[in-house]
Amino acid sequence: MTQALSIAIESISALTLGEKHQLWLILDEAIAQAEESDWLEDDEPKAEIHQVREEYQKNDYLTLV
Repeated sequence: MTQALSIAIESISALTLGEKHQLWLILDEAIAQAEESDWLEDDEPKAEIHQVREEYQKNDYLTLV
């Protein structure tokens, strides 16, 4: 574990539950964006994402309930 990570963990421990939840939402969004960037750099997922977005724009999808 790096020193920076250890310091971050200590800081997180001092947060209130509400602040931890807020941090979780921020991290979740940052991770999702980083993963999407990785996917878009790979040709196969890039093509799949493009296809799905086109289908969605054409309303060519099913809604599962």
